[in-house]
Amino acid sequence: MHELRRPTRKTIIQNVNINHLRRGDAFFPSAHQMRGNEAADEVWMVYLHYRTGLKPVEVTSTILFSEFEADEYKKQHPVGSEISELSFSITRDKDIFHELIKKGFPFEIDAGDRESPLAFDVLKNSGIYDKNKVDVLSREVIEFLDNRKMEELKERFGENWQVVAAFEFCWLNLPHSSPAFVAASYQYHYYITEDDFSAGFHWRDLEILAHQVEAEAQKAIETRKKAGESGSRRSSQAREARRAALMDALEDVAQRNPDVVKLGIASVAELALNRAIEADFLLWRQGRGQVMEYVGEIRRGEAGEDLKARYEALYPAKPPKRFD
Repeated sequence: MHELRRPTRKTIIQNVNINHLRRGDAFFPSAHQMRGNEAADEVWMVYLHYRTGLKPVEVTSTILFSEFEADEYKKQHPVGSEISELSFSITRDKDIFHELIKKGFPFEIDAGDRESPLAFDVLKNSGIYDKNKVDVLSREVIEFLDNRKMEELKERFGENWQVVAAFEFCWLNLPHSSPAFVAASYQYHYYITEDDFSAGFHWRDLEILAHQVEAEAQKAIETRKKAGESGSRRSSQAREARRAALMDALEDVAQRNPDVVKLGIASVAELALNRAIEADFLLWRQGRGQVMEYVGEIRRGEAGEDLKARYEALYPAKPPKRFD
């Protein structure tokens, strides 16, 4: 049972992005995020995109205080390379870990640090933010919101005004099932309303959309449906071919020895099946045990009027008995 305690997935780096931020920028990290050098006026946020096994791509961020450090970090984490699961461990010190446990530390959440870059990437790639700088709204959004509205948002929401502007633009211009709208909704609730429940709901929905989980699931459903329809169609065609081949064999057996017809349909059908298998072995890899079902379908006309007429030529329908 020792296999159950071994890792089952590899963690592979998918992409590394660097974002240079200055104090005053909308997404400049707060003091508790920086964990040191709190007086820095500029930072380099390095976003490491990684995928563990077949799970969706995740993102973790590292705050560095020089361009050189950021570039070195990127060189040390080339795309396609494997990283240890221990890279994301808060601590392996048992005493420190015990203290964290006692305080109810929110392990594996870290939403404001590790997960939020997904929303930034979606909004940037959809043209809501500038392609080259995630905290600058695109010209399209700026032109949609006139100067008066933008000034009102700046006065009301301070450094987070662009989050509200992006949400306002997406609400009025985009389908509400689009990844860009869901990303804007997540940011609005995370930064503005601080409603963690709503933010978490939108975040999970964003993951499903951005990683195409729902699209892939729907694709799989459609594939299975088409496979089922195709399988049913092939099965029906094969059954039709076997009934026709059986009828050919019944006529062949009767023509070779007319007296054999008197033995009854069950005996003749057995002889005909052997003849049909000799003629087309692959066709009869299945269906050998259904020969009498095929005979019944032919006799009742379910296999077509032509086969029914040919069968009745061998076994004419008997008139009903007259009761005196």
